[in-house]
Formats: sequence, C-alpha cells, structure tokens
Amino acid sequence: MFDERLKEFSRERLGGRPVPEDVRLLATAQWEGRGHPFEQFGITILEPGAQHPLIDTSYLSEKELANPDIMANCAASERMAKYLKAVAQDEDGSFYGYWLYPQQREDQQPPPVIKVDTESTYWELGGRTFSEACLYDIAFDDDELFVKVAAELAQLHISIPVSSGEDLAEPSADPAPEDMHRRLYYAERERLGLPSQRQDPRS
Repeated sequence: MFDERLKEFSRERLGGRPVPEDVRLLATAQWEGRGHPFEQFGITILEPGAQHPLIDTSYLSEKELANPDIMANCAASERMAKYLKAVAQDEDGSFYGYWLYPQQREDQQPPPVIKVDTESTYWELGGRTFSEACLYDIAFDDDELFVKVAAELAQLHISIPVSSGEDLAEPSADPAPEDMHRRLYYAERERLGLPSQRQDPRS
C-alpha cells in the first residue's frame, strides 16, 4: 500500500538505503492513522519531501543571516546533513537520525542513532535499532515507562529484547558527530577569513 512512499522515504531520508523494518512499521502505522507509541512523546516520522532539519534556516532573522559566524555554523550543519540521515523529529524541534559517515565501521548495522537538539548538540543514543534508541531517549531511567512503551511497540511487531534502558547496547559513532560538526565549523570560519580563535557555534 505504501511501497512507493517507502521508496521515496528511502531515497530522501536514507540515501537510497533500505528502510529498517522497525522504521517501516512505525512509518506505515503513522501514515495509516493508527499511530505509534512514540507519538505520545511528540516524536513523528518525517514525511517524504520534508526538509532536513540541519539545512533549515527559516528560523533565522535577517540580522542572523548576515552574521558570518552563524553562517559558518549553518554551512557546517549543511555538510553534516550528508552524514546524518534524519528520520524523525519531536515537537521541540529535535530530530533523530542515522549516523552514516563513510568511515563508520561497516559491522555496525544498523548504524548508530543520533539525536540533535535545537542548540546543535549531538546525543549518541543507546540501542541497536531506531526504536530502541528512541526508547533509550525517553525512558532510560524509568523502567516502568520503558516496559510500558516496549509493550506498545510489541503490538506493532517491534520487539525490544530488554526491560531496561540500562540494558540496551551503546554503540559508538565514529567519528563522533559533535567533533565532526566542530571541525567543519572551524574549517568554514577559516575559509571565510574569520579570526582563528575558536568559538562555540552554539553560543
């Protein structure tokens, strides 16, 4: 029913890679209007055609757009979008995506899931699947909530093999997205001829 939509999602959101089974189940439940457990926490699967959050500058004022330091950070974010494939976004503007940097270890399948907040902070989430990563994010220190949401995911045929966020695997992104963004930002500042003193792009 959603074959073409999933193909489009694969092209736009995952660089042509197959849609992981749990993401497929979450997306189709959302598209069918049945909903999925993460929606109660404001997390929704991005629609095909939705702009990648890292390249969205619509929230910037004209003054900010004229600020070379801010634009250096925007340029770094745009380059990061090539490696961090956005899959879902929450109601606060943070988004979740797969880290697909070319040098990431090939044996990490599926790849690590990263959360990026509105301050461009990159959070490496636990779990080996997208669903486990979201569950790690929303219920890491709440075992009761973890079990409850895991049971709801099971109704969609998404299995969570543990009963606590502490028991989820913690894959390591290589290189760390936070470090990569920082390097790209500094390189862009240098390209623009800005002072070499390194500043935090989120300040």
